[in-house]
This record gives sequence, structure tokens and C-alpha cells, in this order.
Amino acid sequence: MKTEEKENSKNKRQATLLKKKISEFKEVTTKSITDCNAVYLVGHKNPDFDSIASLGAMALVCKRLKKAPYIVMDQEDIEKLENDNDKYYEHEMMEKIKEKFVVINLSDYESNKQDNSLLIVLDTNAYFRTPFKNHYQDFKKILVLDHHCVDDNTIKANNKLILHDCASSCSEIMYWLLKQYRITPSDVDYYTFLLIGINLDTKKGTKSNTMPSTRDCISELLELRKADPVKADLFLNPAYESVRKSYELFNKANWLTLRYAIAVDNENVYTKKEVAYAADLMESFVCEAAIFCGKNKDGKYEVSARSNRGNVDIAYIMRELNGGGGSLSNASCDPIYIDAEGELENKKLLDEIKDIIYLKNNGQKQKQMPRKRYYIKSKNIKKKNKEDDE
Repeated sequence: MKTEEKENSKNKRQATLLKKKISEFKEVTTKSITDCNAVYLVGHKNPDFDSIASLGAMALVCKRLKKAPYIVMDQEDIEKLENDNDKYYEHEMMEKIKEKFVVINLSDYESNKQDNSLLIVLDTNAYFRTPFKNHYQDFKKILVLDHHCVDDNTIKANNKLILHDCASSCSEIMYWLLKQYRITPSDVDYYTFLLIGINLDTKKGTKSNTMPSTRDCISELLELRKADPVKADLFLNPAYESVRKSYELFNKANWLTLRYAIAVDNENVYTKKEVAYAADLMESFVCEAAIFCGKNKDGKYEVSARSNRGNVDIAYIMRELNGGGGSLSNASCDPIYIDAEGELENKKLLDEIKDIIYLKNNGQKQKQMPRKRYYIKSKNIKKKNKEDDE
């Protein structure tokens, strides 16, 4: 009984702390929006349900405060949402938001930017993950609302509400913020979108990041706000579950430097296609080499690599790793078995990849291996790669 009471008390403290932090941030948000000339809202590149739902909710906050916001997206992402069949449901969400709010690309922003503008960043705090990565200096004030951990890549913002330890998703944060403002959208789809965003990031409340406040939020969305559970389940159908896993692997990327990323995950079971899709998501960012590894049903790691700079021979890296190959921009290797378990298993594979990148062998630099076999020094490397693949 005492254990149950302690747990209930702990849960109550978490929910109270979250709502207190959001209440305090509401004051900052209100002043920032009312004092500026223009508001720009942005999420991360390759927007998912959580990002799109959060943009829509924050746009409603701006509307309540008598400001018409601009939602800024990469032109490539706008085109994907319009034309990619795999993005059908994300497209449906954006079309609903576009009925009330203006969506622009970065060129539109550059042509019409105003003085004393406010930038609000949602569902990411990494500066390189938004279209504004080279434009943060345009803004005297930046607000960040997110649920991911802070690191060296976190945006230097005036005010940040980053709740990685007490919120499951940005959609959850935005629901409680809407409630603070007493905003009740006339279109119930906005609540359904927030439910979808939460379900995406918590795997419908089954992941360990599901907080007590998250369960309260889901309950309110369904019972009080009449969010549509049927539509939410439709958006998160079995086909989308595959995409969700790819995004989860993508979000596990560990940036060794600004342009080198590796992700290793043995918590989910991946197909080769799902790992490849996670690697494809990296093409929106500047990367010398991005390598993604996900464990398959046989207990081996599927590995895919991408590069969009042309300076790194990722096909060579894949060959050295486990007999793979490919091109300068797209490569993979045969599934890899790692003789370990848990975190040690992930670390061993990560270390193997890093040793190849840094040209090391048993802790020693490989003096006999010229660096040019990894770094591309001439156009002839393309011919060499083709010969090797044959």
C-alpha cells in the first residue's frame, strides 16, 4: 500500500511540475508574441505528426494573441507532403492547418522578412535540424519548445522550454499550453492531431517515456476534447508503424562531428527497408557520412549509409565493415552479428564503425592505409568504386 501511495505521489509531482513550467512559459510566450512585428513558426526537417501537430497548435496560440503567424518549411518538405504517397496523412494534416494559416518556404521568408520578428522553434532544439540554421541571427528573440535532450547543438535562444525529463512529446506540451490559454479549437481535428503526435512518440502510451501527465493528456483529449480515436488509429496504421520505427532510428543519430552521424539501435526489430529509409531522412542535412544500424529479426544489424557532400567514400566504409558496397552517396553492407548484449552490443558496433572512419586498427592508426582510400581525392575514385563493386 505504501509503495502504491509513493508512486501516486511521485506521479502527481511530475504532472504538477510540468504544468507549473508550462504556466511560467506562457507569460514569456505571450509577451514575446505581442511585442513583435511578425511571428515565424518552424519545426524540424522531415516533419512528422508530432512536429506538424505542434505547429498547428502554436499557430492557434498566435491567433488568440492577434498575430497571424507564418509557418516555415523547407521547399523540399512542402513538395514531399504534396506529392509523396507515403506522406498522405501528414499531407492531410498540413492541408487542414493551411485552411487557417499561411505556410511559406525559406525563400519566401528571405524575400519578405521583417524587423523585430520572433522565431518559435517546435519539436527540436538542434540548430541544424530546421530550415533556419543559417538565419538565427536575423532574430532578436527566439523561443524553443521541445522534449528532446539538450546538447552542444542546442539553439542559442532567449527562452527555452525543453522538457525531456517530464514530457513525452511536443504535442503534449502544446496541449497543456492550449489549456493554459483556454483555447478550444472549433475544429476537433486539432485535438486529434495532438493525440496522433503523442501516440507517435509514445507508441500509443507503451514506451518508457510515457509520463503520468501524458496519460492524463490522452484521457482529456479523448473524453473531454472528443479527439477521434478511429482517425488516430488510421493515421498510425501498420504501414505507418514501419515509418515510425525509421524516424525513431533517425532520432538516435549520434553526431561525432557536425557532419558525421551514426545511429545504432537494438531495441526495435528493423527490416532492411526501414533502416534504409532512416538513412534517406538524413539527406535533408549536410552530412559527410551518416550510418544507420538497426537490429533485424535474426539478431543481426542491417546497415545503410548516406553522404551528400561527395568528400567521403562511404562504399569503402561499408566494404570494410562487412563486405558491403554501393556508390558515393548510397551504400550498405551485409547484416552484422555482434557478440554482446544490450548497451555493450550497441557500443561495440559503434566503435567498429568509428575505427574505420578514423582509420584505426586495434587502437593504432593504420599507417599502411592511405587516407585517400577513405577521403575522395580525385574524380578517379568514382571509376575505382565501380570496378570494386563489379
